[in-house]
Amino acid sequence: MIRNYIKIAFRNLVKNKVYSFINIGGLAVGITVAMLIGLWIYDELSFDKYHSEHERIALLQKNRSFNGNIITEQSMSIPLAAKLRESYGNYFEEVVASSYGGEKSLTVNDKTITKRGLFMETGGEKILDLKILEGSPKFPLAPFEILISDKTKEALFENKNAINQTVHLDKNTPFKIVGVFKSLPQNATYRSTSFYSSMDSYLQKEDWLDAKKLWDENSFPIYVKLAKNVSAEQASTLIKDEIYKATQDPSKPALFLYPMDSWHLYPEYKNGLPVATGKDNILIFGLIGILTILLAAINFMNLSTARSEKRAKEIGVRKAIGSGRGQIIGQFYAETLLTILLSALLAMVLAQIALPFFNELAEKQIDFPWKNPAFWLAITLFSGLLILFAGSYPALYLSSFQPIKVLKGKMQSSSFELFSRKGLVIFQFSISIVLIISTTVIYKQIQFTKSRPLGYDTKGLVQIRKNNEELRGHFYAMRQDLLNSGAVVEMAETNSPMSETWHYSSHYTWPTKTATAEDLVTLRVTPEFGKTIDWKVMAGRDFSRAFSSDTSSVILNEAAVKLMGLKNPINQVIRKDGKPLTVVGVVKNIVMDSPFDPVRPTVFEMIKANAPFITIKLKPELSAAESIAKMEKVLKTYDPAGNFNYLFADRDFNKKFFREKRMSSLISLFAILAIFISCLGLFGLASFVAEQRTKEIGIRKVLGASVANLWQLLSKDFVVLIIISCLVAAPIAYYFMNNWLQKYTYRTEISWWIFVISGAGALLITLLTVSYQSIKAALMNPVKSLKTE
Repeated sequence: MIRNYIKIAFRNLVKNKVYSFINIGGLAVGITVAMLIGLWIYDELSFDKYHSEHERIALLQKNRSFNGNIITEQSMSIPLAAKLRESYGNYFEEVVASSYGGEKSLTVNDKTITKRGLFMETGGEKILDLKILEGSPKFPLAPFEILISDKTKEALFENKNAINQTVHLDKNTPFKIVGVFKSLPQNATYRSTSFYSSMDSYLQKEDWLDAKKLWDENSFPIYVKLAKNVSAEQASTLIKDEIYKATQDPSKPALFLYPMDSWHLYPEYKNGLPVATGKDNILIFGLIGILTILLAAINFMNLSTARSEKRAKEIGVRKAIGSGRGQIIGQFYAETLLTILLSALLAMVLAQIALPFFNELAEKQIDFPWKNPAFWLAITLFSGLLILFAGSYPALYLSSFQPIKVLKGKMQSSSFELFSRKGLVIFQFSISIVLIISTTVIYKQIQFTKSRPLGYDTKGLVQIRKNNEELRGHFYAMRQDLLNSGAVVEMAETNSPMSETWHYSSHYTWPTKTATAEDLVTLRVTPEFGKTIDWKVMAGRDFSRAFSSDTSSVILNEAAVKLMGLKNPINQVIRKDGKPLTVVGVVKNIVMDSPFDPVRPTVFEMIKANAPFITIKLKPELSAAESIAKMEKVLKTYDPAGNFNYLFADRDFNKKFFREKRMSSLISLFAILAIFISCLGLFGLASFVAEQRTKEIGIRKVLGASVANLWQLLSKDFVVLIIISCLVAAPIAYYFMNNWLQKYTYRTEISWWIFVISGAGALLITLLTVSYQSIKAALMNPVKSLKTE
C-alpha cells in the first residue's frame, strides 16, 4: 500500500512539473533558511559552553549611583581580589584579578607578530579552562613564564619545538615559553587569547608595583569560580558592600556576580539592569526561521487546494470504487512526504553551499554537523512536523469531497476555501513586508547614528599603539621627521585610544560638586592633539607649549561643563587630589565610546610627551597608501623591525555598528528569501488562475478586450491582497521596531515614507510576478483557448 502511495505521488510530481518545482523549490529555500538559522542559534546558545564548568564562572561587576542613574562597571582593584579570597574563601574556589586583553608584539628571532593575551593571578588557567597540549607548566606560573596558543606557536615556530624557547613581548621583555594550550573556540568570549602569563609579570613589566596596594586603581577585571553548591545570587549578597566598606565611596558601589552563561546573551547593563541583546536576537531570528518555513508550507497548501478541481474527479472515482477517506488522506500525505523529503535533501545541499557566505555575513565559523546524531534527529523531527503541518489541510480538505457531486461536475470552490486561500496570501506578504520595513528601520538607525556629529574629524586620522620599546621616548624627533616627510599634517600622543575611554577618575572636585557626582573620563594628551583631530573649541583656547602653566591646566568637554554647573568655566579652578587645575578651554563633545549613547563628561589633561598612543593626521592631498608608506619609512628609522598596527579612526568607528550591521544584513537576506518564497506561491496561483479562466479570456478577446484589459482583470485581485497585507504589516512592524529603537539613547524616528516605500516595493514585485502569467494568457490565440474547453 505504502509503495503504491509513493509510486502515485512520484507520478503526480513528474506530471505537474511547474507545481512540483514551485513546491519543492519553495520548501527547499524555507528549510535552508531554517537550517542556517538553527545552526546560528545553536552557536549562540553554546557560547562559552566549551568551559567544562561554565556555570560556576562569573565576572565581578559593580553598580554605582550618580544623580539618580546607575552605572555598571567591571574595572576593579587588585586589593579587592585579595579581600574576597581572605574573607569569603569558603564561597569561591578561585578569585582572580586579570589584565584586559590588550595587544602585544611577540618576537622570536627576526619574526614578530601582534597578538592579544591575558595576565592573570593564580587560578586564571581554571577561569579560562586552558587545555595544555605541549609542556608541563606548573601553576602558578613563575614571573616571566608564558603559555602560548597552538596557533601562535605555529605562527612563530611553525613545526619546531617551542617549549623553553624565549619570546620577547613588546621587543623588550623576555618570557620563557613553558607550555602550549589549545586555542579557545570562536564562540568563546576570550577566543582572541593567544598567550597567557602571570599578573606578577604584568605588574613588573608595566611598572605598576603599587597597584597591589591601591583600592582606587580600578583597572582590572576580577573573575571568580564559585564553590560547589554556591549560587551567584548567594555570593553577590554576601560581597555586595565590600568596596564601600574599604573606600566609603559616596557612589555606594554594590558588587554582584555576572555569570559566564549570561555574558553573551546579556552583553551590557543599562541603569543597573541587564540588556538581553543576545537573547532578543535569538528570539528574533528564531521567529524569522519559523515564519519562513510557514511561508513555504503555505505555498504548498495553497497550490494543493487551488488545484482541487483537477484532483476532484480522481478522488471521486477512487471513492466510487471503494477507497476510504483514510486511504485518500494517506495518498496525499505520501505526496507531501515525497515533496518534503526531496526539499530537505535539496535544502542540505543549498545550506552547505551557502554556509561560507552565511558565516561571513554573521561573522561566525559554523561547520555543518554532518557527523552529529543530534543534527539528524533534529532534521527528522523537523521534517516530520512539517509533513504533518503542510500536508494536513490538503489531505483533510481534498479527502472530504463527495463522489456524487464531483462526478456530476458540480464541484465548485467554496467561499471558505477562497477566503482561506486569500488569507494565506495576505499572511505571506504581511511577513515579507514586516521584514522589509524592519531592514529599512535598522539601516536608517545606523545611518542616523553615523551622521551624528563626532566633535572631531576621523578622515585620515591614524592611531598606533607603542607596542615596542623602540618607539618610546622619541616624541619630538619622531614628530619632526613625520612632518618633514610631507605625509603628515600633525602628530600627537595620548594615554588611551580615540575609540574607547580607558581612564576614569573620581578625584576631581569643583565648587558645586555634590556627593554623588559621577566619575569623569580622563584623557591625557600632548598640546598638538586638538590640531591633530581638529576638535572644535567652543570657549577659551587650545593647549599650547607657549604656556608652561598648561601642564596644570585642563580642557573640558560640554558634558563636563554641564555636570559641573559652570556658567563661565574659563579660568575656573577645579582640583584633582587637591592639586589646582585651571580650565583654559571648552571643546565640543567628542564621541569616543558607543555612538548610540550620550557622551560622558571628559577632562583633557596636558602632558608634554611620551604617552602610549600615537595619533597622526595624514595629509588629505596624498592617497592613504602613499601617506602610510612615507609614515612607515619614518617609523622604521626608530623601530627597523617594527610590526606597526595601524588603526584608522573612521574604520574603527564603523566597527561600533557591527551588531546592527549584522542584524540588518541577516534580516535583509531573510527578507529577500521570504519574498522569493512568497513570489513562487504567487506565480503558481497566477498560473492556476490563468489556466482556470482560459475560456473567459478567449471570449473577452473575441469581444474586443485588449491585452491591458485582460492584464488588469487577472492582476487586480492580487493587488488588492497586497494592499491588505501592507495595512496588516504596517502596525505590526511599527510596534516591534519602535520597541527595538527604545534601547538606544540616540535614535532615529520611524518615518511614514518607510511604510510607503516598503508597500510600493512589495506591490511592484507582485505585479512583476503576476504579470508574466497574466500577459501570457492575454496573448493566447482565442481560437486555441476556446478549443481547449
